[in-house]
Amino acid sequence: MPRVMRLILQRYIFREMMIPMGVGIGVFTFAFMMGKVFRLVDMMVEHGVPLSFAARLFLCLTPSFLVFVTPMAFLLAVLIALGRLSADREILAMKASGVGVGRVIPPVILLATITSIFTALLVLYGVPYGSKSFKKTLFELAQAKIRPSLREGVFNDAFPRMVIYAEKVSPEGDIMENVMVYHEEGGRREMIFARRGYLLAEPEKRRIFLRFERGTLHQEEGTAYSIMDFQLYDFNISYEKQLLLARHRTGMRLLEKEMSVADLKEKIKDYIRRGKSIRPLLVELHFKFAIPFAALVFGLLGIPLGLYQTRSGKSWGFVLSIFVVLIYYVMYCLGKAMAAGGLIPPWSGAWLPNLFMASLGGYLLLKASRESPVLALELLDRLMEGIRTVSKQIASERR
Repeated sequence: MPRVMRLILQRYIFREMMIPMGVGIGVFTFAFMMGKVFRLVDMMVEHGVPLSFAARLFLCLTPSFLVFVTPMAFLLAVLIALGRLSADREILAMKASGVGVGRVIPPVILLATITSIFTALLVLYGVPYGSKSFKKTLFELAQAKIRPSLREGVFNDAFPRMVIYAEKVSPEGDIMENVMVYHEEGGRREMIFARRGYLLAEPEKRRIFLRFERGTLHQEEGTAYSIMDFQLYDFNISYEKQLLLARHRTGMRLLEKEMSVADLKEKIKDYIRRGKSIRPLLVELHFKFAIPFAALVFGLLGIPLGLYQTRSGKSWGFVLSIFVVLIYYVMYCLGKAMAAGGLIPPWSGAWLPNLFMASLGGYLLLKASRESPVLALELLDRLMEGIRTVSKQIASERR
């Protein structure tokens, strides 16, 4: 086959994949984000969160979804594009013209490589940046929402595991008079009585703290009890508490995979020095490298599945992509749980889904090259054809 014709064919196949991939990214992102959209609307209605904060939180969450959405959309694109070529007999025409099925592989591998690189950039840079921006936005939200929530003459639960009572509160909500604070954490309980209290923030350090003047601090831990008088006392609210506060007020979950590779390596070194188990960190580190390879694995698997001749029509590609992604996700969760639990090494838990899917893709590709039937695909095709036939009969009877 002339080189020019080969390039034209490969560009044609590449373009055939781009449209369904774009649609797939949109559809899968919408499906993933639907729950968050309702939560963001609830934040604005129930908690009075400004639209600007809600939109920023939404954007911060996007990279974590795209990590999974992009390989899924790529698999859908391969199955739909090759499925259409197969259903329209274009693959058969290629064979009749002496063009081997192997000519469809280069554009698939090219798009798989682009998708893998994009996913790797998301995992290594996009998700950590989104997580840090998410935390920063939550801190700003907590800072903005705390002051209006402090009211005089009532018991305020503006902070987690803390109750604040003040006889008078300034209109801005940052100055309190005749303050009583009760705080409990673990087995330790504290009560603070002060003539005056201030709610202060240091945005550059992402720190919120309470400063009390002329008061008494009561501390109880187990059987120990102490009383201390003070002229000035600062009560620091930890960064974790601030995030917990913001999460409580917004109802949003924080991202779990919030560290970059460099941060993970530093934390692993720190855990080794302190004698703590590094297994969960190793599992997370291996997954950061394993997830981007999912696109390459899906490409290897999608080629034989897309070329498979079906009776169930063009819906085959969409249904099959959902089925494959579901299997991959189950193996992803299973591998992560087993690796974190110490049943298997951390690297095997991360790479197990890729190894399984790659082996399956190689087997199906071998079957496709020999044009041999695959029993599982035959049964799935018949099931889908049966469902479509029954649905048509039901629709015709209703008419």
